[in-house]
Amino acid sequence: MPGAERKKGASGSPVKEVSQVRDFFKSRSFKVLAGVVLVLLGVVLFTAATGRSFLSSLMGFVTTPVQQISSQAAGAAGAVGPSGKTIEELEAENAELKEKLNQMIALTVDYYDIKRENEQNVKYLELKEQKKDYQFALASVIGRDPADLFYGFTIDQGSLSGIEKNDPVITDRGLVGWVSAVYPTYSHVTTILSPETNVSVLDQVTQDTGVAAGSLEYAEAGQVEMRFLTAENKLKAGDIIVTSGVGGVYPGELPVGEVVEKRQEENADSITAVIQPYEDIKTLTNVCVITEFLGQGSTMPEVASPDDSSSQAEE
Repeated sequence: MPGAERKKGASGSPVKEVSQVRDFFKSRSFKVLAGVVLVLLGVVLFTAATGRSFLSSLMGFVTTPVQQISSQAAGAAGAVGPSGKTIEELEAENAELKEKLNQMIALTVDYYDIKRENEQNVKYLELKEQKKDYQFALASVIGRDPADLFYGFTIDQGSLSGIEKNDPVITDRGLVGWVSAVYPTYSHVTTILSPETNVSVLDQVTQDTGVAAGSLEYAEAGQVEMRFLTAENKLKAGDIIVTSGVGGVYPGELPVGEVVEKRQEENADSITAVIQPYEDIKTLTNVCVITEFLGQGSTMPEVASPDDSSSQAEE
């Protein structure tokens, strides 16, 4: 029918097509498409200017913002810890905790040092109760000569504390040496491991006598020799050796050590015993100097060797 054909032609008229095109340009799809075209055009121009490939420029354009966001996120995560504190705050807190820990360690060390000194002082007081004629000067070891093969040491008490040369030096466990040099505020102690030391001793059980002396052979092991034993001696391993008191340099009955073994040197008439002192001479930290005792100086010590005026002997 002619009327129907005119209506159909009217619906596909140029006016409606123009309206649809106008609507398309106003639509969101066109805006997105235009944006993409502009981006691609920008990438092409940038590629032409820098000489880079189109693909690498496109990838860089897409990934760079993502990388920036990731870096910022990582930085934010690093700046704030799980507790919500910054790294600087956590580091400051950690340093403070370390300082407190160091203080606690120092206090613990001081506690045990004081505890050990108090225990020694109690034993010295007990000894003084037993030996009322003793006068003491308590001292601390303040220095050692690393070149001294016999482990001599320096103490923090001297003549101002009543200390004199040849005074015996002990711990609560026994004899460790004698004062070989005195100054107003400090003194040097030669140990029983030194060949300069000669102490009249006896076996507390058998009453066999001899002279305890240090030697290079036994110093490293922390041991001394008991010399001039007779062939008839009855010493045996485990016997306790004490000072005899003969000579006036050392009071009697100071523990020296324990018999480890006996031996007889070839081509020698006398027998020698090896003595293990009760005290570890190498690790001493606190000692006691006997400044006075009954019988002190009753017989002056003799020089062990005419060539060594610093050596000590006791008959």
